[in-house]
Amino acid sequence: MVIGAMDTHTSNSYRKSCEFAGTTGTLEHGPVTPAGSCDLSVPVSSTARFETGTLEHGPTGVPSESEVALFVSTGLESWTTDQPKVFARDVQINDTAYRRLDPEYYAWLRSKMQLAKMSVEAGQLGRDEFDELRRRYDATHDWAVAHFGELRLLDAIRDLDARDYAPPAAEPEAPPNKPRPADLALESALAAVNAIAEKAMALGWTRESLYRTSISSFGFNCGLAHFLKPFDRIGEVTTHWIEIIRANDIRHRFYNPNVDQPWIRRIKSSAE
Repeated sequence: MVIGAMDTHTSNSYRKSCEFAGTTGTLEHGPVTPAGSCDLSVPVSSTARFETGTLEHGPTGVPSESEVALFVSTGLESWTTDQPKVFARDVQINDTAYRRLDPEYYAWLRSKMQLAKMSVEAGQLGRDEFDELRRRYDATHDWAVAHFGELRLLDAIRDLDARDYAPPAAEPEAPPNKPRPADLALESALAAVNAIAEKAMALGWTRESLYRTSISSFGFNCGLAHFLKPFDRIGEVTTHWIEIIRANDIRHRFYNPNVDQPWIRRIKSSAE
């Protein structure tokens, strides 16, 4: 059996998956600076220490293949890093959880891609959405074959029981100490975004990345307004992130999904 690209007219059941709810996979959080400043589950200081270990930065230069890791969400959004020691197995960015790809996780994603194909045939999933998932899966598949080899992937596929596999899942937002009606909370969030929208869009932010407050069934990211709570303030605004200051003065960073971040490298499929 050879794992490879299938004819696009057969919907490529071996490549891509969609967002499925998980039961475990929450992140391990730790302080980022002595003052307690932190971002949304991504380290912002090279001197930070997580509960999973000290952040280590290797020498500059081109990393070897073994030093490169691919992180993939259940919706098949992906990025690579040449600093894998910085990250735990599961990493949450904004409201999306990613897991470092290994043969077992690849096998699970493949099984979900097969379910997505069945959903298309049953009329439960649109063709355009499936094609986008398939494009993402192509990149993940190519990377997995290149780094793990077909034999290891085939063994993982044979051994996997998808019913017992716990995929990565984003941590839920903690409820605010003093709940407010939903309409007032939204009004407050939109007012905060309005105050910095002109500056942010001049720096490369899109209107959707600032104002989107809903999330699709396949995990596409919400905008800044979705994460703002009553009494939050907005601090620094840059091309790469916008700072959210909570009522208790804890600082978070909301990362711009439309620009490359210095700590990730995006990958493309061989077809692109």
